[in-house]
Amino acid sequence: MDILTIEKVYEWLASVTDPEVPVLTVLDLGIIRNVEVSEKAGAPAVKITITPTYSGCPAMDVIAMNIRMALLSNGIRNIEIESQLTPAWTTDWMSGTGKEKLKTYGIAPPPTEKLQTRLVYLKKNL
Repeated sequence: MDILTIEKVYEWLASVTDPEVPVLTVLDLGIIRNVEVSEKAGAPAVKITITPTYSGCPAMDVIAMNIRMALLSNGIRNIEIESQLTPAWTTDWMSGTGKEKLKTYGIAPPPTEKLQTRLVYLKKNL
């Protein structure tokens, strides 16, 4: 195996999709909060921190399993997946590509921060 890099792990994560909206990857959703690459007992090790889209999200177990499978299929055996609840996930963490994929899939994407700010302004001034 070549030297393991964080960039390589992100390439593998790009193939892990959301089981509820399969056009989105975990990267599109922005639920990958951190990736660490190290070595344990002479073998590459990966620790990935994920944040659920909401507390108690049932898809997170499936997502964690799919992340684990993606790493295993690329020869990584030392895997740690940590769930982090704070800060809470927000649609601001979604990639622009992810929002476009939602639109193409027929789901209205969340508004951009700029639009949200304008809506709050309008609501306060009406």
